[in-house]
Amino acid sequence: LPHLVKHTTLKQIYSAIEELGGTLPESAPSLISEMRILAIVPVLNNPFYTDIAQGIQDAANQHGCQLLMINEMLTPFNIQQIIHIIAQSDISGVIIMQKLEESVLEQLKSRTTVIQCSEFNETDEVSYITIDNLDAIRKLIRYILTTGRKKISLINCDTNRYTYARLRLQGFEETLLEAGLTPNPAHMVTIPDGKFSVAVPAICTMLKNPDPPDAIVCVSDILAAAALRACALEGFRVPADIMVTGFDNIDISVMTTPNITTVNQPKHDMGFMACTQLLSMIADPQKEPRKFILDTELILRESTDF
Repeated sequence: LPHLVKHTTLKQIYSAIEELGGTLPESAPSLISEMRILAIVPVLNNPFYTDIAQGIQDAANQHGCQLLMINEMLTPFNIQQIIHIIAQSDISGVIIMQKLEESVLEQLKSRTTVIQCSEFNETDEVSYITIDNLDAIRKLIRYILTTGRKKISLINCDTNRYTYARLRLQGFEETLLEAGLTPNPAHMVTIPDGKFSVAVPAICTMLKNPDPPDAIVCVSDILAAAALRACALEGFRVPADIMVTGFDNIDISVMTTPNITTVNQPKHDMGFMACTQLLSMIADPQKEPRKFILDTELILRESTDF
């Protein structure tokens, strides 16, 4: 009874039958081609992850495999539950979109094939697909400097929790130093989870500084929308008094007034490539881990007076 046997086991049985010259049941071809993968999305209501998830779904459809998707932040407290889901659902591989604690990553790797998408652990042992965060933030800062603005604020997320936050901070500081400018600690704001509701009052507080910035660089478009709101509340005009930039190029960047200068990430492409590469790794378990680093595009809009 094929339905009582795990898909991976069934493929091995059918392969053995073929090698011995036996005849496969009529349902065998579809069972052999079918594969089930899991995408773990940390925040389902964030359009950034929605676009990545759509890319994963499109690749899964194209390759004829089943995609399961769950909303979860992986931690030491729930990793065993996720591993149980992987075992019970006969999952062949997993796409994750967050940086993991090393112990969690090791547990996951020991049970299934893993690829990281967008966020990643800085290790050579796991394949990942991401963008060139350093190049992206450098292009953005250099553009702002060409407009004559020099007092640049950075609205960032938790640099210990998010690889992109650490890299964008690094690129921000290095680019200012190359221009002979020193980042002002009073202009640096950290919003641990990047939430709009938390960011608005925090940015308002920063803007009350006796020497406010003349440009605000945000590591997401959601934070940039919060910066626009904070500027309005504190009486600053954008971009006349303060320029504001975002990151990601999600829909909100063109819904605000002014609309937001931002960095476009190839979100759909990242998801599509993550799924395609995962299937390739499942087909060839001996394949060495690979790093795919994609380019970004600077999108100039009204919030920097373009």
